[in-house]
Amino acid sequence: MPVSVRLQIPVFALALFTLAACDASGPAASGNPPSATAHSKQSGPADLTKLPAGAIVLRRVLIEDRGVIHRGPAMSALIPAGWQAQGGVVGPQSGCSEPFLVDWTATSPDGRSALGIFPTEAWRWSTFPMQTPCPEAVLRTARDYLQSRATRAFPGARPLDYRDRPDFAQSAAENAQRLLNMAQGMGLSDMRAYAEGGELLFAFQRDGVEMRGVMGVTAVFQGTVGRNPLDGSRMEQFVGSTLGTFMAVAPEGELDFDLVEASRRSIVPDAAWLQRLFALQAELGQMNAQATRERAAIIVAGGAEATRRNIAHFEQMARNSVKNSQDSVAASQRSVAAAQRSAPREIFPGDAAGDRMQRESVEGIRGVETYHDPVDGRNVQLDANYEHAWRVNNQDAYILTRDPNFNPGAYGIEATQMGVVK
Repeated sequence: MPVSVRLQIPVFALALFTLAACDASGPAASGNPPSATAHSKQSGPADLTKLPAGAIVLRRVLIEDRGVIHRGPAMSALIPAGWQAQGGVVGPQSGCSEPFLVDWTATSPDGRSALGIFPTEAWRWSTFPMQTPCPEAVLRTARDYLQSRATRAFPGARPLDYRDRPDFAQSAAENAQRLLNMAQGMGLSDMRAYAEGGELLFAFQRDGVEMRGVMGVTAVFQGTVGRNPLDGSRMEQFVGSTLGTFMAVAPEGELDFDLVEASRRSIVPDAAWLQRLFALQAELGQMNAQATRERAAIIVAGGAEATRRNIAHFEQMARNSVKNSQDSVAASQRSVAAAQRSAPREIFPGDAAGDRMQRESVEGIRGVETYHDPVDGRNVQLDANYEHAWRVNNQDAYILTRDPNFNPGAYGIEATQMGVVK
């Protein structure tokens, strides 16, 4: 007899939740040549919006939880300079929802462009009647889901292109395979589980303006397929759920895919918030400790899923960040130039080869590179599509560029080039 959907979601969907890397505070050792600082005379914050083509500026913002899991910052993200963010963690919308959802958007000054995280969803379909709190929808693939979601979010949306994003679903697919192996070991040959990542480009009209949008997701599917013993007909029941969710919109011709990807990859959870989530789920008895850590309960940036062993590494990085912050107080009182000349080779003891390999594994999954931030003394993970990164000295912002000759001082910006952590 098929297992009820209500039981399937906690066991499987919660075991495959998304984890973006925690705040990448950790070992600070730059393998690059000494950083360079571009100085300029300025009485206040520089205008970061006037840079050459190919250079983007991202500033840090917090994604807040008003008390759904734990009051305070739940995540941080980098958004384009000058943009404003709103929204955050919200409560579940039905008995089929995760214990929290994220509904967050960053909007350009003119209000025409935006990017953000939209709430995850779960649904079910079956060939026989079932009682379940999940809405019914026959969406068997990530593409099916995205086309449905885009139409609901933007009435009249027209799909233009779709591409598979296996990088989004890498870890979710690994977890699905692990579940199948366990099921087969228990003799459950009718079990099915798979994960897909996808990205949809679509068009729509807003106030008479032709718009373009992109929406990405990791979709996870679990269920059973068998034969009716009475007539031999096919019997199936499935639950679908989404993990990483991200979208961006802009007027036609203005959608910057590089900027969207850089912002998407920057979203990371707050370590204290994660720990409270783990504790809450354990209190509710929703999942065992291992499943809790695998799901990790972060609904961000499809493709940020982490494997079980990575989560332990992220937690270690978060613990090290506390010591890192304490050690950086004295350094912050020195000039940036002095900090450059004496950049520490190791912020904390124990950065063994295994830790380094683990960090590199996370970087590969997320598509990021880890840099040492010379201003606040921590590490930060930024989009690996850009080979050069600068930290703006008097603002919590970063400049990313592919131009090795870029000089922020030429634009009145005082910034320090960051070195890649080795």
